[in-house]
Amino acid sequence: MDHLILTWLLEEENPEVRLRTLKEYEKLPEDDDRVAACRKLLLQSKVYARGLKKLRTGKPWAKFDAILGFAEWGLTRADIGEDIDGEVFALIESTGFRMLCGEPLLLRNLVKLGYGQEEIVKNEIDSVLGLIQEDGGFRCISTNKKINDPRKPHKSCARLTVEYLLLAAELHLRGCGAVCEDALKHYFTKRNIFYRTDDMRTPMMDVMLGTFYPPDPIKIGAHQIVYALRTLGCSPESEAMRAGYKVLDQHRLANGRYLLTASKSVPAFKAGNVGEENKWVTLYACMAQERSILTDETLKAIGNTL
Repeated sequence: MDHLILTWLLEEENPEVRLRTLKEYEKLPEDDDRVAACRKLLLQSKVYARGLKKLRTGKPWAKFDAILGFAEWGLTRADIGEDIDGEVFALIESTGFRMLCGEPLLLRNLVKLGYGQEEIVKNEIDSVLGLIQEDGGFRCISTNKKINDPRKPHKSCARLTVEYLLLAAELHLRGCGAVCEDALKHYFTKRNIFYRTDDMRTPMMDVMLGTFYPPDPIKIGAHQIVYALRTLGCSPESEAMRAGYKVLDQHRLANGRYLLTASKSVPAFKAGNVGEENKWVTLYACMAQERSILTDETLKAIGNTL
């Protein structure tokens, strides 16, 4: 990453971006002085206060957004403390993880926050990953028979499968690789990540070719998709990854920063203005192009198996 871009990402005015950059790009440990100072600054910020307010509401989707925000910012359940555990388990109890199309993204965020080894979360992950289809994707969960007639064979749902890709990448980063990793990677690489297998010029979903952020259960941008595939070990020199970088380059400015192309009208958290250079998109795009993005935790887990 260019030094000027890194300096921009590490600006103290955005402690949420700074913390994620310190931990996942620079790979500094939790007890590093810079990480500790940034975490303290974030926990005292207005952006964190807004997230905490959402977490404490009685609305499941507000809690979902708060959990997503905390995960994206690089926080853990230990950082947030007693404010989060009760709310997380209450959400699980009230929904059974079934948040329309959002379950895989919820599970990814819970793993990122440090709930991956909780028995109820671990069992759910094992259960849903076991539903992977022969083509390497995951079937639509709609109960509308006009959309998803259970009596008829259906191709996998690309929107849902992208969420599972992010979940698999997060598990991989923590040294808990899913059995379905290779099948998931193949689902995307056989179509140069974004495209229909019967027409390699037509995207499965237009949103995949943009940099939509923060992520939404049915809208996830190219920067996060390519990053997830790189995390899972896809070679930067492969045809699929080169296709991914080509799409990312379409959103790259002359100064090396990347544009935010779209966002929800009411996003999970304020991540920047559409049509302007964006720190989050830039961070993901840069991490997606790293030669190696294994964390110390993953390297330790790999070492323990040798």
